[in-house]
Amino acid sequence: MFFISSYSFFKTHRRELIEFLAKHKKIFVVCKMNESADISKNITFINANISDASLNIFKIFQDFIKAFKILKNTNEKKVFFVSTRLILIGIFNSFLFYRKKFIYVFSGLGYLFISKNFLIKIIRSIYLMILKSSVSICSSICIVQNQDDYDFFISKGFKEESLRIIYGNGIDHHQFIDNSPKKDLSIIKFLFVGRLLSDKGLIEFLDASKDLANKYKDRVSIGIVGGIDQNNPANLDIDHLKENYESQQIRFFGDIKQNAVIKLYKEYDIFVLPSYREGLPRAAIEASLSGMPLILTEVPGCKECLEDGYNGFFIKIRSSRDILRKMEHFVQNQAIIGVMGSASRKFSIDKFSGDKIFKQYLKILEE
Repeated sequence: MFFISSYSFFKTHRRELIEFLAKHKKIFVVCKMNESADISKNITFINANISDASLNIFKIFQDFIKAFKILKNTNEKKVFFVSTRLILIGIFNSFLFYRKKFIYVFSGLGYLFISKNFLIKIIRSIYLMILKSSVSICSSICIVQNQDDYDFFISKGFKEESLRIIYGNGIDHHQFIDNSPKKDLSIIKFLFVGRLLSDKGLIEFLDASKDLANKYKDRVSIGIVGGIDQNNPANLDIDHLKENYESQQIRFFGDIKQNAVIKLYKEYDIFVLPSYREGLPRAAIEASLSGMPLILTEVPGCKECLEDGYNGFFIKIRSSRDILRKMEHFVQNQAIIGVMGSASRKFSIDKFSGDKIFKQYLKILEE
C-alpha cells in the first residue's frame, strides 16, 4: 500500500514503479483523486483527501484518523508513505499497527529540513524525535534518494539497518528520445522544469536569464515549466514573476501535462535547475535522458545527476552570476552541447535505469 498526495503526483512520479510492483503483488494507492484514474490491472485506488503540506494540529489529527480507518480496514503488511507530511501521518499510525511494516520514502529533505527559521527548527527536532521512535520501536524503514540525505540521518543517530538509498523511482528511458545530435543551434534554448518555488532557485535563474536575454537578444530563448504550490511556504507569485521577467525571450508555460513536457525536452537544448536542495530531481533525469546537458547546483540530490564537465556543469547555490556564467559558456561554445547531451543520456541510463530501481522496491516488498 502506498500513501501518495494526489493521483496527478502518482502519474508523474510513481506510476511506472507501482505498475511494475503490481505485476507481482496487488497494490493499493491511497491518494486524493483529483482526476479520473486510468484502469490499471492489480492496482486499487482509495480516494483520501489527506494534505501533504498543512502543519495545522487539527488538520494533522483529522488526517491521522483518515489514515487509521484505511489501515484498519485493509490487510496490507507493507505500507509506504511518500513525502514529509504524509510520513508524519504514517509515524503516528505506526505505533498502533505493530503487525504492519511502515516504510517512509523521503523524496527530498525540503523546507522543513533546510529552513533556518527558529520555529521550523523546533518542529524539525520534534519530527526527527518521533521518526526515530517509530524506527526503533516499530522497526520502520526510511528510504532516501541520495547519499547526503543518508548521511544526514546517520548524523542524527539513525542506524544503518533502518536506512536504504534508492536513487529515485525508476524511469523508462525508452519513452525519451535522444536529442543530443543538435542540428539547429542558431538559437540556444534553456529550460527550467519544476514548481515555482523560491528554494528551486527560480529567482536566481530568472535574473540570470534576463541578463542573458539582454546581452544576446534573439540568439537565446528561455522556457519555464511548472505551476504554483500554494501550500508551500516557498511558493512564488506567478503574476509577479510574469510582470518582472516575461519577455520575447523568456516564456512561462505553466503547469502542463507530462507529454507536453517531454516534447519540450526535444525542443530545448540545455536544462537548468538551481535548486537549494533536492531528493533526486526527476525533471533533471528526464532532461538528461532526452540528451540535454545539465546546469545544476552542487547540492544534495542534484549531485547524483551530474559529473561536472562531463554531462554539464555545477553552479554555486543562490548565485545568479554563476548561473549566467554557465549559460553563457554554452552560448559561446555550442560544440559541447551535443557532446555533453550524449554523455548526459548515457549517465542517466546507467545510474537510474527503471528495472534496477524497481527491483530494489520489490525486494523490500518481498522481505
